[in-house]
Amino acid sequence: MATQSIKKNIVIHDKNSATVFVEALEKAAAIATKPTSRDYSVKELKGAKNIKDFFGNKL
Repeated sequence: MATQSIKKNIVIHDKNSATVFVEALEKAAAIATKPTSRDYSVKELKGAKNIKDFFGNKL
């Protein structure tokens, strides 16, 4: 996230805009705290031979 984006001034002129803004903040907070799942595995490759075997002819 860019640091400049958190330095914005927000001017709210009516109650409806304030409600929409608060709901958006709550939704963003809920999404940010939601755990993520990994659908992939990790394999550590050590040594040139193992790396070449892994990638095959792609290198």
